[in-house]
Amino acid sequence: MKKSMILFVAFLAVLTSHGQLQLKAPGVNWDESYGFDQCNVFRVEAYAKNNELMRTIHFKTHYQSDGNNFVIKLVTETKGSGMETILDKKNEVAIQIFGSGGGVVPYYNAGAYKFPEEENLKKLEILPTSETKDILGYACKKYTYTYKKIFGEVWITDQITTTNDHGIFRAAKMAALHNTLSVGGFVMEMTTEDAKGGKTIMKTISLKNTETYIIDLKNVKMNTAINKVNYYTF
Repeated sequence: MKKSMILFVAFLAVLTSHGQLQLKAPGVNWDESYGFDQCNVFRVEAYAKNNELMRTIHFKTHYQSDGNNFVIKLVTETKGSGMETILDKKNEVAIQIFGSGGGVVPYYNAGAYKFPEEENLKKLEILPTSETKDILGYACKKYTYTYKKIFGEVWITDQITTTNDHGIFRAAKMAALHNTLSVGGFVMEMTTEDAKGGKTIMKTISLKNTETYIIDLKNVKMNTAINKVNYYTF
C-alpha cells in the first residue's frame, strides 16, 4: 500500500510538470476575467546617500468605480519584468501575475487572504505638523514619523474619500510593513529615510483617470497557494 501511494504521488508530479494536470488548492476561487474603468498613477524614486537618483519605479492602480476589486500594476518597458496583483474582494483571493510584458508567458498564482483583526493591525504612528500644501489640487497636511532607524514624512488629504488601497501607500508596498496609519485620510506622498542617508520618495502623479483595463484569466495556467496570508502583504 505504501509503495502504491509513493508511485501515485510520483505520477501526479510527472503529470503536473508536463502541464497535463493542475492541482487547485481548496477554497481558492477567482473570476475568469476582471474589468476596471478607473486608474491612479504613481512614481517611486530611490536616492543614494549623496542624493543621487538611483532608480525610478512607476505604478498604476486600476479599480472599479462601481465595485471593490482593484489591481496594482508595476509599469515597465523591460520584457518579462512586469508584475500585477489583483485583489478580488468577493472571493477573498489575490491573483499575482509575475513576468508579464513583451509577449512573455507570465507565471500566475492565486492565494486566499484573510483580514487581520483590528487589534492585530500594524499601525504606523504619525505626528501632525503645521505644514500644509496642495498636491494635484487637494489640500494636504504634513505628518512625520520615526520607525526604528527609519524616519520620514507623510502628506495626507481628507478631501479624497477613496481607500488607501487605491493609493501610493499600497502600491509602494508600505502596507506590508505598516498595515495602516494612526491617522485617517488619503496618502498623497510619503518619504522614508534611513540612518545611512538613503531616501525613497513616493508620489501620486494623477488620480481618477478614466481608463478601461481588462485581465482575462480564462485559459491561463493558474498555480494556487494552500495557506491564507495577511491581506496587507500583497
